Amino acid sequence: MKRIKQIIMLLLLTVLLGSCSSIKVVDSWKGDDIGALKTEKILVIGRSDDMVTRQRFEQEIAERLRANGIDATESYKKFPAMKHNQELKDDEISQRVQIIKNEGFKGVVLTVLKDMSKEVVTSETGGYVAGGYPAYYGGYYGGFGSYYGAVYSPYGYGYGGAYVPTETRTYTSETYNLETVIYNLDLEPGQQLQGVITIDITDPKSAGKVAPAYADAVVKQLKK
Repeated sequence: MKRIKQIIMLLLLTVLLGSCSSIKVVDSWKGDDIGALKTEKILVIGRSDDMVTRQRFEQEIAERLRANGIDATESYKKFPAMKHNQELKDDEISQRVQIIKNEGFKGVVLTVLKDMSKEVVTSETGGYVAGGYPAYYGGYYGGFGSYYGAVYSPYGYGYGGAYVPTETRTYTSETYNLETVIYNLDLEPGQQLQGVITIDITDPKSAGKVAPAYADAVVKQLKK
């Protein structure tokens, strides 16, 4: 009975590991002058209609920037009523950018959900003898204003062992493509872009679980 429980636990672990979330940096670019923002006030923006998601991403990124000596502020703290996930007209864009600049912010770190895709995944477990020994499982971005105003988002039985039959599991895997862009508001619109980091998140459990790892990946790329 003890051996049966061990096998069941190992099978469950295999299934869980097969559906865990993963984070992968798929592209990263930094401008030569991005270092100039290290001594400036930075506004961290997470573009999401869901306030919890916005807060978690802004908080995690801002905390890591502050840990590296950068004066970063979460937008939900500074501008709690400002909704970022909406399309804006030219005059609204200019007004929004001016509000940010009037508060002394020279740089912006903006995270946007760009795309989401689904894939049907089939995995197999079993198909081996267990019980005798332990089992092992081995473009174009323009200035901050134009991007901000236009780009928004829409888991052995016996001594000789026993055969564990093959089981097939089918589930839907979701991959979210997020992009963090860095702008220097002191420069002309065509020169403001200072960095772009594109990351794929597969099967995220929640914003609270994935935001810290995402922030780690972003700051790691910025420090390279």
